[in-house]
Formats: sequence, C-alpha cells, structure tokens
Amino acid sequence: MMNHDKLLGNSISRLTGRGTGFIFAGVIIGGGLSWPLMKMTLGNMSPQVFLIWRLVFATISAFVLVKMTRQFRIPGREVWFPIISVACLQMGAFLWLITVGVTMVPAGRAALLAYTSPIWMIPLAVLWLDEKLDRSVIASLVFGLAGLAFLFLPSNHVLSNAQALVGNGLLLLAAVVWAFQIALLRRYPSRWSTLQLLPWQLLAATLGLSSLTIAFSDVSLFQGLDIRSLLVTTYVGIVSTTFVFWGMLHIARTMPAISSTISFLGIPVVGLLSSVLLLSERLDVGLVVGFVLIAVAVFIQSKSSRL
Repeated sequence: MMNHDKLLGNSISRLTGRGTGFIFAGVIIGGGLSWPLMKMTLGNMSPQVFLIWRLVFATISAFVLVKMTRQFRIPGREVWFPIISVACLQMGAFLWLITVGVTMVPAGRAALLAYTSPIWMIPLAVLWLDEKLDRSVIASLVFGLAGLAFLFLPSNHVLSNAQALVGNGLLLLAAVVWAFQIALLRRYPSRWSTLQLLPWQLLAATLGLSSLTIAFSDVSLFQGLDIRSLLVTTYVGIVSTTFVFWGMLHIARTMPAISSTISFLGIPVVGLLSSVLLLSERLDVGLVVGFVLIAVAVFIQSKSSRL
C-alpha cells in the first residue's frame, strides 16, 4: 500500500510539474464559475446548508489530496492556532459572508468585491506587520479605493437599495476578513505547509458550522438538497475550494510573484463574464472601470514585493 501511495504521489508531482498551464486554467475557470452557480443554487437552499455541504465535500477531497501527495500528518498542539484561526475566519466567516452576500448582490459583482482583499492588506501590513508606507503602497491604496468608488457610483443603484447595500457590505467585510487572516498567518507562521493544514482546517470549520446550525437553527441540513444543488455543492466543494486552493499554492510556487498575483484576478473576471452569460447580468461601465482600477492597484502592490 505504501509503494502504491509513493508511486501515485510521484505521478502527481510529475503531472503538476508539466501541467502548470492546465492547473492555472483550472483555477481561473473553476473558481470563476462557482459564483453564478452559487447564485443559482442559493435560490432554493439556505446559505448555511449550502456552506455546510460545500465544506463537507471540500474536507473529503482535501484529505484525499494530502494522502495522494503524501503530505498527511496528524496535528499536534503546535498547529492548533493556524487550524482554529483559519477554520473560524477564512473557512467559516469569509465563506459564510460571501455565501450570504451573493444572495443579495449580482454574482459577478460579488466575485469582484470578494477579491479586493489585497487592498485591505495594505493598512494591516503597515499598522500590524511594520511594513513601510512608500510611494508604491500609497499609489496601490489610491487606485484600489478609486476602484471601489466606481463600484458604488449612483448609477449602480447600490446606495439606494438597502438589501444591495447590506450585501455589498458583507462582501467587503469578507475581503477584510480574508486580508486579516493572511496578515495573522504572516505574523504567526506555522512550520506545517499550507496544504498539510488544509484538511484539518476544513474539518474544524465543517464540524463547527454544523454544530452551530443544529444547536441554534431549525433549518434541516437536507433542506433544498436535490440533484442540482448536490452537483453544485460537490463542484464548489471539490473544484472551487480544494482544487482552487491547492492550485493557487502550486501556481504561487512555480510562477513569478507578480505574474501569479495578477493572474488570480482572472477568477473574478471569469465570475463576471460567466454571470453575464449564465444569469444575464448587466456589465456596466462602473463595474468595468472599478475592476481595472483594482487590477492596477494589485499590480502595483505585487510589483513592490512588500505585501
């Protein structure tokens, strides 16, 4: 059995070494398509039930992945902090906020707002991680905030719609939570690799959210679960969570830092375009200009190699 696992792990390593381009395409398309699919499914399924099933499938696939790549380890006390913090913040709070937010906001817009975390990393890095506030950092922050301002132009009818305003706020809060989690892990790094921690973080989040739902909600864990929602939660769990997370790690290791950082903006681009095609969402000027300005902000930030 050990020889089989070793052979399988070596095969995966060879494939990933040769197929970075395919992995990149899978990450961008797989992550982007999840936004309109979530929007369609959440019409018949409560956000907490959707998220629980997403985490269940993500957890199972993550354990399979670390076993196949021979990175499975039993956690000790020294890794409890990164497991619990990521389970609560990124797997719990971030995913819950975007799941609820996408029910109130067009899917394409939701994807873009959720990926504004690099903007919020700037004040966190300066105030908490003692990074220097140089001209490139200031320019990145200015472009990022200008991009957000375009997303909230009066023509987008966000400020006049209470539900849309709440949804946008939840998605921006999700981006802040994601940025805070990144800063937290940079301040308190773990000796374990991110992939080794992933299945345990997902498992902790799954058990925590399931327990809270059972204890404090009368919603059944099978509410709204039909063939379509089961297929979508399976896809979002395996592809958009485990595979995309692993693929982003692989791309970050094998591509230049600037290229990999900018390339991840392909996910909200696919989210925007697929939402237009699948959900007939409107692609207005403010949304496009806002995205371009945010992309410039991320480019400046990654080029400075500070954040």
